[in-house]
Amino acid sequence: MKIPKKPSGRISNRFFWWRRFPTHKCLPTKSTTLNKIRHGDFEYPDFFHQAKWELHWMEDEQVEFVKNYKGRQPLHDKDYIDIELRARKRYNKLFEDGRKEEFTRMEKLVSSLRKTFKIDKDKIEVMMEVFDGSTEELYFHIAKELGYNIDTLNKLNNIKIKK
Repeated sequence: MKIPKKPSGRISNRFFWWRRFPTHKCLPTKSTTLNKIRHGDFEYPDFFHQAKWELHWMEDEQVEFVKNYKGRQPLHDKDYIDIELRARKRYNKLFEDGRKEEFTRMEKLVSSLRKTFKIDKDKIEVMMEVFDGSTEELYFHIAKELGYNIDTLNKLNNIKIKK
């Protein structure tokens, strides 16, 4: 995984100070489930990757601190410890946001699939546990299992048919 350069100069939000990157903007609720899937509304949140990046940036900052330190014990210096405390706090907040967002997205996916295909929530969850593929493939798998015509679904969603 490629780690991006640490952003600087971003206008901070006092309510979400730990986030360095913009968040994913979901499509409106009136959009079809397939369009939401293709837009990435139900995909794995980026917060987990950003949390890992924070730890990497922390290590880089600590190495730079030790290299430029003018004393005897840089690892016991208050500023060195502060670097880790700040990064760990940000890491924990991002990881917590990632877990919340992942749970919310899964709930929205199940709810959206339930409304689209008019089947029981438990049946969708069983299919999701067994299925191994992308979210879009899951959508078409459920449609096929329930006897829907894939070409008709594509036309209803105003999407070019890929063959």
